[in-house]
Order: sequence, then C-alpha cells, then structure tokens
Amino acid sequence: YGIGPHRLPRDILDEEIDAIRRMGVTFVTGRGVDFETDLPELAKDFAAVILAGGTWHDRPLGMPGEELDGVEGCISFLTRYYRGRADSVKGKHAAVIGDGNAAFDLARTLKRIGASVTLLSWFPMDMIPADPHEIKGAEEEGVKIIDKTRVVEFLGENGRMNRLVCRTTKPGKPGADGIAWPVTVKDAKPFEMAFDLAFVAIGQTGDLHASDACGFERNEAGLICADAMGRTAMKNVFAAGDAVTGPKAVVHAMAGGRNIARSVHRFLAGNKQDADVMTADRSARPAERDFDPIPDDIPSLARPVVPEMQPAVRCNTFDEVALGFDPQQALFEAGRCLQCGICSECRQCITECGAIHAIDHGEAETDIIEHAGVVIIADPDMAPAIRGEDVIRAYGPATAQVDVYAMMLRGYAAAAQAMTLLKGMHQRQKGHGTSFSPPDPGLSPEIRIGVIACRCNDSFGWTDAMTDFVGGLTRESDIVFSDVVDSACTPEGIAAILRAVREKEITRLVLASCVCCPLNFVCSSCTYSRSRLKDGLFNGTGISRSMVQPYNMRGEVLSFLERDPDLAFKRFTGMMNRSVSRSRNLKPFPSPARNYNFTTAVIGCSEASLEAAATLADFGLEVFLFGVGGESCGQEVLHPNIHYFKNAAVRAISGTLGNFQVTAVEGDNQRTLQAGAVILSEKGRKSIDYIRQEELPGHRVDPSLQEADVDGIPFKYPGMTAISGLFLAEPPGIRVSARRKGAAAALLAAAVMPRGPRQNKGYMVVVREDICRGCGRCIGVCPFEAIDMTKNSLGGWHAVIDEALCKGCGNCISVCPSNAAESPYRDLAFLEQTIAELMDAPLPE
Repeated sequence: YGIGPHRLPRDILDEEIDAIRRMGVTFVTGRGVDFETDLPELAKDFAAVILAGGTWHDRPLGMPGEELDGVEGCISFLTRYYRGRADSVKGKHAAVIGDGNAAFDLARTLKRIGASVTLLSWFPMDMIPADPHEIKGAEEEGVKIIDKTRVVEFLGENGRMNRLVCRTTKPGKPGADGIAWPVTVKDAKPFEMAFDLAFVAIGQTGDLHASDACGFERNEAGLICADAMGRTAMKNVFAAGDAVTGPKAVVHAMAGGRNIARSVHRFLAGNKQDADVMTADRSARPAERDFDPIPDDIPSLARPVVPEMQPAVRCNTFDEVALGFDPQQALFEAGRCLQCGICSECRQCITECGAIHAIDHGEAETDIIEHAGVVIIADPDMAPAIRGEDVIRAYGPATAQVDVYAMMLRGYAAAAQAMTLLKGMHQRQKGHGTSFSPPDPGLSPEIRIGVIACRCNDSFGWTDAMTDFVGGLTRESDIVFSDVVDSACTPEGIAAILRAVREKEITRLVLASCVCCPLNFVCSSCTYSRSRLKDGLFNGTGISRSMVQPYNMRGEVLSFLERDPDLAFKRFTGMMNRSVSRSRNLKPFPSPARNYNFTTAVIGCSEASLEAAATLADFGLEVFLFGVGGESCGQEVLHPNIHYFKNAAVRAISGTLGNFQVTAVEGDNQRTLQAGAVILSEKGRKSIDYIRQEELPGHRVDPSLQEADVDGIPFKYPGMTAISGLFLAEPPGIRVSARRKGAAAALLAAAVMPRGPRQNKGYMVVVREDICRGCGRCIGVCPFEAIDMTKNSLGGWHAVIDEALCKGCGNCISVCPSNAAESPYRDLAFLEQTIAELMDAPLPE
C-alpha cells in the first residue's frame, strides 16, 4: 500500500477490508493477471470486469545517471518496503527528489527507518505544492528541505550513485494552469551534493504501453482509454480510477469507484444509456451555483488543533501521528458546524428520491403573498414585529415548561380568537338540523376489479417477481385491470388511478399501498402520505370509499423485503389474493344520520366557563348559561345570544352530541332543556352526574388524559371527554390560564357541530336482541358511551349500539356473557369457523 501505517493504521484498514468481505465480496490474492492471456478469459467468465489497478509505475526524472544503483522511484521503494523486501537504509544519507505529498510521505517513512533525509524541491519554500501540514510535520521530524534546487545529473563510481549534480531554479511564467513552474537560473553554476541513496518522487504513470498486446486501447502515458461510462474497447471490460485518469487524490479514486459501480449496475440491468445521459448526474452540483453565503453575524471560531505525537517519539515509530480529539474538543468542533441539521446540499436526496423526482435543487426562490384576515403565530422565533388584535400569538411565555397538552390548548384558544374575529364570514345554524354529508356514489352490482400496487418510490425496494404477479392477476375474468405505480400518493399517481378507474369502468378497487382503510377520518396511524392519497382519491372524484379494498403493503410486505425477500413475496401474494377475494364481497358503508340541536349549554360560573360562553356568543351561537349549586354568574348577562338561567341549578346531564338533556331545578320546578353540546366547569364536573340513560345510575365525568405508563385511558384531546359533545372548561393538570382554557372549550364545541358521523366499514359492534340478557356489563366497559338499553318485547332489556359513536374497540364483546355482542371477524362464529378450517388444513412442512 502506498499510504504508510502512520497515516492509515493497518488494523483500521483490515476492518474496512473485512467489512467488504462480509458484504459477499470474494478476494483472490497472490495471483497476477496477464492482460493478454488472462483478461479475455475473465471477460468470458464474468458479466463485467472492472480494471482498477491504479498507477504503480514511477515517473522517471529523465536525467543522466538515473540508471545507477542507489537511485529508485518512490512507489517502487514503498512497495518493496511494505512487503518486507527492501534493504536496510539505517544510517544512510538519502535524498528525496520531489515536492508533492508522496515525496514528503516517502521522506517521513525513510526517517522512521533510520535514514538521514534531505528533500530537494525545485519550487521556492512558499510555493511547494505539498500540503502545509505535511511540510510542517516533516520539518519537525528532522527532514531537511532544500528549495529552489533542480537535480540535473546523478554521479557515481563502480555503477553506484554517490552524489547529485544540481542547479538553482526560480519561478517561471505562469502556465495555462496558473502555476509558475520553476526554470533553471541562467548562468547558474552547477553544484554537487553527496548522498548514499536517491529517490525520485515526481509522480506516477500507467504500467501499460501502446505496444502491449491487450484487448483495449492505451494512451502514451500508459493509461487505459475509457469513455464516460468507464467502458473500454474490450467487451464487458470497464476501467476506473488512476488507471484511467492518472494519479489523483484518494477522494477522486473513491468517487471513480462509485461512478464505475453505478455504470456497471446500469449495464447489467440492461440500461444501455449513452455517455451523455450517464454523465448527466442530477445529484451533481451545478458548477455555476455556490453554497449559501455564511451570514455576517456568525462569530468566527478557530478550528481546534488536532493533537499529535511528539516529533521526538513519532519519528522512531509507525504509530498513527494524529491522536484525535478528546470528548470536549470533539463537542467544540461539532459546534462549529454552520449547517448541522440543515441541508448541506450534498444532493444525495435526489438519487434516493428515485423515479418521482420530487426534489429540485434548481428551483428558483420566490415570494408568495397570502391574504388573510387573521394571522396566528405558533413559533415565537417567527413572530413578526407588527402587532394588533388580528395577529394572534399561540405560544406561551419563555419560562413555560414543555407540555404538549398546554400547547394544544393555547392553539385552540388562538383559533377561537380568530373564529370570533372572522365571525362575519360565516352563517351559523341555530335551532335544530340534520348533519349533511355528501352522498356516497355507492356500489355497482357489476363486479369489475382493478388492482393497483404502489412501489412506495422503492424506499424499501421492489422485485420483478412482484411486478409479474400483479400483471398476471388479469387472467381472472372479473379483474379488468392491474398495474404497478411508482408512488400512488403523488398527483401523478392519483391521476393514474383515477384514469384507470374511469377508462376501465372499475367498480371494485384493490389498493396495495401504505393506506390501511378508506374511511373518512384520521387516526393516530395516519401519515401525510396516507391522508394525501385518500383525499385525492375520494374527494370530488366520484369514487366511492366503499368500493376500495386497501391493504397496507408498505408495512405488511415491503418492510420485510430487505431482510427476508422470500417471506416478503409470500406475504405479498397472500395478502393480494385475500384482498381481491374480499373486494368481491364489499358492501356499502352505513351512513347513520344525526339530529343536532345547535345550542351549547355552559354549566358553571367560573372564569373559564364565562369565557367559553362569551366566545360562543360572539361567534353567533346560542348559549344556555347555568350556575352550579346556586352560584351566581355576577351581573346580568346582556349578550343577546346568551340565555342566562339565573336561579336554576343543574341536577343531571344525559344524552350525547346533538341531543343532550340538561335537567335543572328552579325553585320547586324542574325542567329539561335540549342542547347539542355541553361545556362543564370543574365545579360542575365534581358535583353533577352524567346519566347515560334513564333508570341507569349516573357517574361523574372522568377528566383523565393519557400519560406515560398508565394503561386503560383512551386518547382524547385536552378539554374533551369520553362523551361525544361534552367538553371541560377547566381540564385539570394543565398549566394554562383560565381564559385560554375557556376559549379552547368554546372552539371544540363550535367545531363539533354539524359534523357528519364518521363512516365505518361494517366493523362496528352489533347486539343480537334475541340472546342479550340485558346485564349491562357492556355499558360499564364502553369508553365512548355508545351503548343504550332498550326494552324488549318481553318487558326486559337489551343493549343497542349507537353506530355514530361506536369506535369498534371490542371491549363489550370481551365481557358479554351470552356472546350477544359481536363484530365481523371477531364474533364467536367467525372464530369457530377459522379454527375448524385450520384443523382441516394440512400441517405446514
């Protein structure tokens, strides 16, 4: 190796080579390759051969006497030394002729093995092309540097060199490359210098020559001729690195290796692209585009000096010179990064993005002007200098602790303030009304199945076998279309799906992508890609949600592809076949209607409750305001939209969203008022029962929110409860002002009506009236108050599920003693049938 162990420790090099070996690369060592006889055989035995032999031939100085013993090239000596074949140089005076990094590397190596070393450079000291730290390190280790000196002849006796003839140089005129190459000083007298050994280190050339009988072309410098793709004139033979370009830095050799690997990969994949296409690398930085400038206000921090072994010690050992940073220095150095966590414009994202080409580094910067009636600032670092009531700040004080629930409440309160400022933009309903949802196109009785498989932009990979399987599905009579798309959630992917549905008159669609369900709500598993695909596929397109049978191929199949391709393909075919089968049995979604009362009852006279009432009233909604336990809300409430029941005390609340009953007592009279939503103060929550149904016991409303290490609490947003439409004016445990809590509760109540019931796919629980005992256990475990009790024909009771409230969690199924509560794919009959079929099936091998 040309790099010494003091530069590249051999244990690290061995680890790197072993890592490549573990990737499946086979190393064949101790065998030379004759390009004339062996290379044609290799080209026949392998699909591709890459020549990356480098340049291991020293460039001669071309001066008289260079053939004398004691004169050797840099690469020749280092090769022999690191292979244990070099003679000892201890105690000898050695001259290194050259001034690049290789020359200095050789000089420092000779110093370590006992030689007295002098380096001769024809450049002035300040123009020596080697890296400054190389020059400094060599001087510290005792290497003598003589500049402005050119060797013009090697002299010796009995065939062995013992002295050099030199002449003085000076910088010449700059050439085309801008370098002022030295020239010999005119009339300068030659002088001699005595040395035992001389090493020429002025560069390398290729080992091949134009006269060699090889199957590819070479140039006069002995380098392999290859095109921009790395192809040589010999079939299936490629070349890369220094063997093609001549000697360059290590980083250029590594880049050449990556490029030739990409070229051969495309060649083996059958992509016979021309050189101009191959070299048009989208990830390459345009030459005319510079990095973003460093802001002037960033302080300049000096780079820490890497600790090194003391020169007196290191010049006698091949241990690594650089000792590296300690932890404190490493942290300081990392802190100097100007773009940590920000795009460093390496452009690797373009390559990884794949076929959809979503990233455009050449996109011009544009200013976008948005007209808005209100601006909400959620990030204090982005807060503008302007102020006003229409610039709302949703963030807390700088000293506030980080609390997700508090941040959400501040956001709700800011939205409530914006809602009241923009109240003139909307007409709110009053009184009663039925929720309206756009009509679903429904299901056609004719079954024409289309199958779309999404490659997810190859983020997990893809196989040809999967493509072939999808293409073969159309052999079934009722499958009229099947296709694979690069990315279904992009505008192009969605357009392709819509076009296929319309042109092929598809009535059932199997969608294998990242989407789990076609329903019109967002759950905790939904990602932006999933929501984007569902929105583009179902909103205003005429495609019924009930005609789509999705399955999450990304999570269930593609995530296994890298570590177990066989298992991934087995899951792919199985899930695809089952999804096609299910699509033949799809049914229209039920759409239960809800009758809403658009009045909101605010119970309690706390600051938060009064803020909630005022916010709703300012927005244009009708509000019923009650005190708790005889408390007074102070002065007469004069807002025309607030109906204050001054002397009424609320005794109980029942019902759900759109149809609450608030039972209040005023003197000796008891009355029940209807409301669509209820906002309850903390005092009211602790003293007023919620009664799910007459003749059933009441209970206090539970304010619990999910927290770490606590099980059994369904997810709720702050201010919400398990009872749909009932909100808390003062959710406990959240450090936010009472006024913001009240405004947040008002926002939640205003947003909940008139909202259509969420669609379900028929997986809701149903109760069989004929076998239900009416024990009521299901009511006790339902976290969403979705179960009522109704009298049966015999005078007893049976449970009834409210489809609009049921989330399909199945808690009631698990506690039903008579198996009256059931749900598709979870009822007892389904389990018994599944077990029976498994028992009859042949055992796996």
